[in-house]
Amino acid sequence: MTSYTIQSDRVNRLMGVDLEQKKYSNGRRGRVHLLPFPTRNDRTEFENGFMPVVAGAMRKLFGEEIEIEGHATRTEDVLQSIQFREETTERRFENYLEKELQNISSGHIQDLSQLKFIPLSSEERARKGELDLAHFVHDTFLAPYAEEFIEKLNELEPQNILLNLLSTETEQPTKGVDKLYGNHLPRIVEQFREDFLLLLKHPSFCMQYIDLLFVHYTYIVITQLVLQVSRFEQFNEENWIDLYFFYQEEKAARWRDGYKWGYRRVQTEMANFFAHEHLLNIVSEVSFSDERNLLYHDIAQHLKDEEAEGQYIESVNKWMKEVYIPLREVSRNYEESSTLSGLFQEMYEQIKPNISNEINSRYPKGLDELFNKYFYKHGGSLGKLNSLNQSQVLLLVAISVGESRLELNRLWDELEIRGVYLDHKTREVFVELLDGLNYIEKKSDSGDAQYVKPIL
Repeated sequence: MTSYTIQSDRVNRLMGVDLEQKKYSNGRRGRVHLLPFPTRNDRTEFENGFMPVVAGAMRKLFGEEIEIEGHATRTEDVLQSIQFREETTERRFENYLEKELQNISSGHIQDLSQLKFIPLSSEERARKGELDLAHFVHDTFLAPYAEEFIEKLNELEPQNILLNLLSTETEQPTKGVDKLYGNHLPRIVEQFREDFLLLLKHPSFCMQYIDLLFVHYTYIVITQLVLQVSRFEQFNEENWIDLYFFYQEEKAARWRDGYKWGYRRVQTEMANFFAHEHLLNIVSEVSFSDERNLLYHDIAQHLKDEEAEGQYIESVNKWMKEVYIPLREVSRNYEESSTLSGLFQEMYEQIKPNISNEINSRYPKGLDELFNKYFYKHGGSLGKLNSLNQSQVLLLVAISVGESRLELNRLWDELEIRGVYLDHKTREVFVELLDGLNYIEKKSDSGDAQYVKPIL
């Protein structure tokens, strides 16, 4: 007979529980890895952009180590593998190789086959942040379609002597690579698949915009996770939480949707999001499933009948009364709930005050760094605003339109499928931008039936 309880012993081990010594830690990343952000200083400011993260994710896709040696070590390895007739020839080749590897290390590549040779940052703090993001990008976007992506990427590889010298013999498993993060938003991941495969058909464009493609989808998935998980068991991938963007150069205002429903709504939920990560690692340590990365709504789906739900709620209430409440300071009495929704809400309210200000202030900075680098618009008294620059707009329009023209009215739907919502003012700015770049085609002088031309 299936037991519908939490594994309290496993929870206690993760949280370092010691009832006698009155010890308890706000642990995370046991059964649940949710967001790719450390809690302290190990985060990147993207000094080398997002390419190192994409490169690390690609290496994991091909079954290789995410972290690779820098160009200095690789230069030495390559020189030792070649016999030169003259010392001057060796020195010239060394200078050439050094220059090429420096370019690759800084993310300046000549074709996509060079991508996986971009190393992570040499600075330890930034490298750890990039490593975490590389795992997230691989596990979320690449792993679900690993075989297909590997096949398409291999078809693009040119005959390149330098790459052959740099390459090492590695197995290339398409299955069995360890995954830390789950795929909670399969609809947006499927859209990423379509867009990535489209770009791979246009290698020059892809090489120019690949980092922005990965940045965009990473940001959309992370922000949707923050907003959706904050709904507890009402998480619903089919019901997007609208996230509005401005164009980087346009004027913002308090009445605009980009202010009301932009980055500030993410900031609100992110302020105490560590409490969710901690709580999920308690409630998902269950006896009735071996799955990793269960969220509130996943647990609810397992507890389909009243008896199972009751058994689970009873076990969680028991743990809270016997372990959590005696070890943590509580600002109010714990109210036992008879419903799953009430249970999760009550636990969250009990846990939230026990997350230190230090964690609550540092933890959101991981998202802030990503936002500040790629999506930040200074709004003055309005604070931080979501925005897209011209390169990001061209990428999003290119993948939305595809290889044949698209009716302008449909462009907004295609952008929303990719997580981008625009109010009517920003739509007008987009049209002006595209028209100025000669990407708008008008069927008549009256302006009826406007189309967006392919950019690819």
